[in-house]
Amino acid sequence: MNRTIEEYLSRLKKELSGSDKATIQDATADAQEHLVTALASHMQEKSGLLEEEVLDNIIAEYGSPEEIAAAYKQAEIYMTPYIAVAEKTSGQGILSRFFGVYSDPAAWGSFLYMVIALVTGILYFCWVTAGIATTLSFSLFLFGIPLAVLFLLSLQGLAVMEGRIVEGLLGVRMPRRPIFFPQKEKWFDRLKLYLSDQHTWFGLLYMLFQLPLGVLYFTVAAVMLPLGVGLIAAPFIQEMLNVTVITLGGTAYLIPGLAMPFVIALGGVLITAFMHLAKGVGKLHGLYAKRLLVAN
Repeated sequence: MNRTIEEYLSRLKKELSGSDKATIQDATADAQEHLVTALASHMQEKSGLLEEEVLDNIIAEYGSPEEIAAAYKQAEIYMTPYIAVAEKTSGQGILSRFFGVYSDPAAWGSFLYMVIALVTGILYFCWVTAGIATTLSFSLFLFGIPLAVLFLLSLQGLAVMEGRIVEGLLGVRMPRRPIFFPQKEKWFDRLKLYLSDQHTWFGLLYMLFQLPLGVLYFTVAAVMLPLGVGLIAAPFIQEMLNVTVITLGGTAYLIPGLAMPFVIALGGVLITAFMHLAKGVGKLHGLYAKRLLVAN
């Protein structure tokens, strides 16, 4: 018998032990929201019943922790991100693994993430800094509390949105929904719940750090890719237009005819190396995002 919702959630987490953390967060959030909402509704309609009796009836309809855990474990099979499923090496040889990165969806997803991370980083940073400044400015007024609650609630929404981007581009399973917080009548009680949860602070740190990381990712992409493309294009431009394309220290240099294949090959190697770097960055950022944006 489940005496309290906390006991039910504890049993559910135990049954889901070994599953992905994102799956556990989704399962517990769904269960908590359903049980809390249904219990409040039933207690208003049937005020003569004990809370334990009502809760047992609700759980009987919703499902036991064992049943719910089994359903989420089954669903987890179909929730594996496409990139994680499609990722594979194209061959066993060194050259096959090196140049096979172009057929790897994980590399292309990570490359795209590195490009858009600057945009999302700017948006997150501006929203967080503006929200903190506004909340602190009005903290002395009565309406400052609901304003703070709404700001913290918006951070949950941003965390879920970022999680969808990370899952779609980096292939890391992320939650489909945020952690459930009971919608208490008093704004101050809701504010205390948000502030006492470490997940709120981890999400806040993630949003702030996304800007410097986005700048770093975009800078690396903006340097390595144009350099590689330039090396590949330089011999062709020199031959077709009869102009020098390499200038160092104010002095222009012609690419010797025998060196042109090596310059083109160097450009190709540089771009391929960047794709491997992007894939590695994607893996590391995925682990970092999961650590901060998924509840423990």
